[in-house]
Amino acid sequence: MTKRAARPLPPPSGAGRRAAGETLRDAIVSIFSICATFVAQGELDETLSAMALAETEFTAQRGVLSRTFAQCMVQPHVIWSVTEWRSEKHHHDAAQAIMKTRRDDRIASILCGPEPYFEIFGEEAAELRLGECPASGWPRLVVAHGLIGAKARAAYLRLRGGRVTRVMHRIAGLRVYHNRYNADEFVALLACRGGDAFEAGPDTEGLRLEEYLFTGLRRPLGMSHLASYNQFVCTPLPLAPAGSARRPA
Repeated sequence: MTKRAARPLPPPSGAGRRAAGETLRDAIVSIFSICATFVAQGELDETLSAMALAETEFTAQRGVLSRTFAQCMVQPHVIWSVTEWRSEKHHHDAAQAIMKTRRDDRIASILCGPEPYFEIFGEEAAELRLGECPASGWPRLVVAHGLIGAKARAAYLRLRGGRVTRVMHRIAGLRVYHNRYNADEFVALLACRGGDAFEAGPDTEGLRLEEYLFTGLRRPLGMSHLASYNQFVCTPLPLAPAGSARRPA
């Protein structure tokens, strides 16, 4: 099992670091695997069917606490998933058992092949969590992937925290995960209140809501605190098999 590497930022509060008095299950210091799968042209229906069937393998007995899927609206062959595991070892064991891949570390357990693929292991910034599980209540969401500029790290984190507080009344749901092995990298899921929010123009200090929250821009056409940024406007993808129980992500 791979040891944790030193991180330049204080470790984000894991989703399992709950308040005293909650159950042992809720007190688990969990880890999240965040993946982007790019489906080959003409194979979307077949791939989605196979993914739905495979969900029966992702059980609590294997250490799975929650699963969330999102499908890009403009490019439906791009599928994002967020899985909460009891530990990183549970992920590696599941990779070996389900996908028949090696399990010795976070890279070797990835099923590498000709298709593009992205995966990081993240810890949740629990202080930024808003709303409930991103399921039927989130008709549309932004998946944002960014890398914080090393020299602007402290300024970016202050700016983002303050902005989330200022506009939290407009946010239906928010999850932010920082890479366990390079905490400057993050993936965030954002859902707005109101289905037309994503069609609205810039309305928060001259920025769209996701720009305002994640890019670190100080004003339109100003300098960002990020080294790189990408985003996907998605819809939730219900792949969990009927009757399965999932803890809210």
